[in-house]
Amino acid sequence: MASRVALYVDGFNFYYGVTNHYRAGKEKRGYSLSGLCWTDFRALAERHFLKQGEELTQIRYFTAPVTAAVETTNRPGEQNRYETWMKAVRTIAGLEVISGFYKPRHEAPGQGAKSRDEKLTDVNLAVELLLDGLAGVYERAIVLSGDADQMPSILAAAYRLPKPRRVLALLPPAQDKEDWKHRYCWAAEGLAQRMTMPHTAPHHVDVGVLGERELANSLLRYELPEVSCPSYWRLPGHYLAAQCEARWRPV
Repeated sequence: MASRVALYVDGFNFYYGVTNHYRAGKEKRGYSLSGLCWTDFRALAERHFLKQGEELTQIRYFTAPVTAAVETTNRPGEQNRYETWMKAVRTIAGLEVISGFYKPRHEAPGQGAKSRDEKLTDVNLAVELLLDGLAGVYERAIVLSGDADQMPSILAAAYRLPKPRRVLALLPPAQDKEDWKHRYCWAAEGLAQRMTMPHTAPHHVDVGVLGERELANSLLRYELPEVSCPSYWRLPGHYLAAQCEARWRPV
């Protein structure tokens, strides 16, 4: 029987982690790599991060809807882009969307939102990760997030559940893998000083960092049943030919 794996995706942390990293070099390249966010999360996990004998049985995607009420004044069209993406992400087999909400910040009454605060996403991810672990939904979890606020929930799943689970903390590009490993070890040592660990296994948390090649070879199709990928998220043909295996190219 295959070992079950569950994937937990912090949607906006992933999006901004990828786009902020690949924004550098746009002028030199002559094109944007923001299209690497057009990601098939099932393909990403199955092609690059599952081990032999494992099966991806669950994907939970955590987000907050961008509505007209919270669309910021400096990003016109943001609501439409978000809705387009959500139509695409819902085509991924076995993916469940779990939503929080945004609290807008207004410069003055009656004016558009200057900025906004995302609410519930971090807590939703932490709660689902631990409840699923308690329920035995997975033997190993992959948490796709570069948010350090998830460290306590990841460590709780790995060290504090009655039956501890292995966890891969999968970070967006440009993160320092060794620095994150050090932080997790430091936090785990703090737990050991405060309480009796329910087991003695020293390495239940692994750390990985997403790379360009992995993202480029895990793209959704550009023409999906309910939505077509907008031109601003489509990567140039010469880039896809160079970076993607032929069987996984989105066109």
